[in-house]
Amino acid sequence: MRYIDGMSRLTRTFVIPIPPALRARQREKPNVRGKAVLGLTLAFWLSNFMILTLGNFAGGEDKLVALALMRAVLTLFGLALCYVIYSLLQKISHISFKRRVLAIAILSLAAAEIHAWATYFGYSLVDPSRLVGSIRWSLAISNLAFWTWFFLAWAGLCLALEYSFDVKEEERRSSELQALAQTAKLRALHNQVNPHFLFNSLNSISALIIDNRIGEADRMVGRLADFFRMTMAVDPTSDISLKREIELQQVYLDIEQIRFPDLQFKIEIPGPLLNAAVPALLLQPIIENAVKYGVTTSAPPAQIGIKARRDGEQLTISVTDSGCSQNAPLKPGAGIGLRNVRARLEERFGNAQSLSAQRDGASGFEVVIRLPLEML
Repeated sequence: MRYIDGMSRLTRTFVIPIPPALRARQREKPNVRGKAVLGLTLAFWLSNFMILTLGNFAGGEDKLVALALMRAVLTLFGLALCYVIYSLLQKISHISFKRRVLAIAILSLAAAEIHAWATYFGYSLVDPSRLVGSIRWSLAISNLAFWTWFFLAWAGLCLALEYSFDVKEEERRSSELQALAQTAKLRALHNQVNPHFLFNSLNSISALIIDNRIGEADRMVGRLADFFRMTMAVDPTSDISLKREIELQQVYLDIEQIRFPDLQFKIEIPGPLLNAAVPALLLQPIIENAVKYGVTTSAPPAQIGIKARRDGEQLTISVTDSGCSQNAPLKPGAGIGLRNVRARLEERFGNAQSLSAQRDGASGFEVVIRLPLEML
């Protein structure tokens, strides 16, 4: 067995990843909706205050300061009305969107009525001539119309803002559910590996016992326990280094060497690719097939080779064996092992990956995996 630049001892690392959706929530500022509505409301009322005050100034109003002070008081009163409306809307946020529209329209009309009369009588305190005789209904109705449209416009924009937040929240939930579904699928695909591997290993142990090779069977059970302890430290939804993946496969090949003493395996990994990221135990089913269909059908000494190379921005990994893995014509994807690997690659990388299985010469077999090159 040969390494390029060598490989150090295995270091077990336990990694508990934080889901992307949780990280997004941790970065999210508190009360984002409330701050957005507050900013919109302040912009509405301050712009209204400035425009009306500038109108009084341009018109040569002789009680400009008194009107500005009264308008400031009325602005604070209007802000209070908006706060009441928004608080009521928060309490009915669970109802349908159409009902919320109807509710905010009714509340806005009520607030407009209240604020219109407050404005009418407030300005009348500054200019008592407005109350000469009876109520000037034309002025009152004009105020009511203005404030009705003002509150409806504010309520409509608030509702649109709320709706935009609802859409973003729904998109976030959908994205989180998709991530959870993908994680569950990856775990399910990964969890197919161990039972498949265990079944093959138990068959090997059984064969050793039948051949009365009890000592070797005992050693295989020990190495099998070592292998499962190592794999327990691997998160099935995360990537590991190619170096770690190869070390795991070494343990498996050491187990198989107990059953097949003439088994030879050669690993060629360029030093710069040792930290390349690969899905955990991606090679396990392929190497199992190489042993099951290649080693058992080839004349001694049986050989298995694992190579890796860089092709531009892709990592290419090939697994070869010296035996004829299938007597019948090759069917791409045949067998649990290759189907599992192909499904994991498609789920993880989409169209940016490929898996090919083909005969290598007259009596050999080769599986080639290509996936995006990422370094840990």
